[in-house]
Amino acid sequence: MAVLLHPTKIKRVLFGYWLGVPLLFGLYIFILAAVRNVSAVTIFTRIPSLTLASIIVFLLFFQLFGLAVIGHSSDCRHSLLGLYVRFNMFQQLCTFNIPGFFLCVLFYRSLLDGKEEVALTKQAQLVMYVLMGFVGLMTILTVWLRLSL
Repeated sequence: MAVLLHPTKIKRVLFGYWLGVPLLFGLYIFILAAVRNVSAVTIFTRIPSLTLASIIVFLLFFQLFGLAVIGHSSDCRHSLLGLYVRFNMFQQLCTFNIPGFFLCVLFYRSLLDGKEEVALTKQAQLVMYVLMGFVGLMTILTVWLRLSL
């Protein structure tokens, strides 16, 4: 179990999860369309909850991009990486992605408790804050739409 709590190992597991889920979901959509003998667009227009779920699932690609951008910047909880992981924990919980939430919790707990000053470029920091804003906004809109259906 201690090997799993190493930041590099759990980061790879989270990376694989955030990459695998959208790919499997996309495959599911195309298989569903093929079985029903309709186009994928028709599937999305006929099943609105599936459309909303696909938005949440494909947001994982953006979260994966963010992890790739700052993944090697620090191994501390009190850094931009720690903030990003906490943000993703909240986002995963709001969208009821329980496996993603637990992976984020494990990753956050594997980070060191100190504060590390790592010099990320201003451009990388801006990209991360814009990315968190975009993912947060899309999550709020999607959850609001889902609750109003």
